[in-house]
Amino acid sequence: MPDNQFNIHRFQVEHNRVDLKPDVIAVEEPMQILLSHRDKLKPYGLTMRTPGNDIELIYGLLLTEGIICSAQDINTIEQEPLSPLPQRQTNGVSGLTNQYIVNLRHQLDIEEHLIQPYHMSYSGCGLCGKTSLQALDLKPKRNLKKVDFQLSHQLIKQLKNQLARQPLFSKTGGVHAAGLIYYQDDFLDIENAPFFEDIGRHNALDKLIGYELIKHDLQQSGILVLSGRIGFELVQKAVMAGFAMIVALGAPSHLAIQAANQFDIVLVGFAKDTSFNLYTAHKNLLNDSVAFKLV
Repeated sequence: MPDNQFNIHRFQVEHNRVDLKPDVIAVEEPMQILLSHRDKLKPYGLTMRTPGNDIELIYGLLLTEGIICSAQDINTIEQEPLSPLPQRQTNGVSGLTNQYIVNLRHQLDIEEHLIQPYHMSYSGCGLCGKTSLQALDLKPKRNLKKVDFQLSHQLIKQLKNQLARQPLFSKTGGVHAAGLIYYQDDFLDIENAPFFEDIGRHNALDKLIGYELIKHDLQQSGILVLSGRIGFELVQKAVMAGFAMIVALGAPSHLAIQAANQFDIVLVGFAKDTSFNLYTAHKNLLNDSVAFKLV
């Protein structure tokens, strides 16, 4: 079985009946990141994530946190498994805390305040409380890669269906997904879009951003598609990576809307088969079939 899945038996209680049934759930395990730079080794963070695409996760996290600006800022990444976790029923899953040593380019200048002595990131909350709109405005960011097409119910439904087709979610129902619908030559390539899954919303997006950084140097424009609600941290990551449009199944926070408007990000939430909400001043992107009316 893949490392991101875990077999269990659970009790299903329905009406007055209790049945013992097999099930598949998503794995959540810790990953520790240490930064090696100019002969100094510093612990950077411990994040709870779903195993898989750890390298992409590291690239994406370090880029969106302002540690690196390009893939070339990392020389190598070394993996060192630590001792097994205590009281862990592995059932075939490694049960190891994976430690990664990231060897940064010697010439890279890092602002000291960006490297906290240590922080913990839980898969559900991301690196909370570290940033604000003002701090984000001062960070080095990729230029926005604009997309020029009209939003329609049919398009939103297609994007929603792509999220529902992700393999780990289909088996477990317990992970989030982030994907990028490529936009090139006035065409949206929905079928070949890269998607990444993780028990944490922020991790899924970091994996996607890391993948695009390694593969395309974040030069590919497109629609960022997210499976959950939209917090400020997710908009922050989109801004840092230069993505100009976000479509999500869930609701945005007020700070996420503020950030999207400030940095000219198209923000769509509550994506459903027959409706969606546009939270930013981009009504010119609405399809002609959508009647605009203030109520």
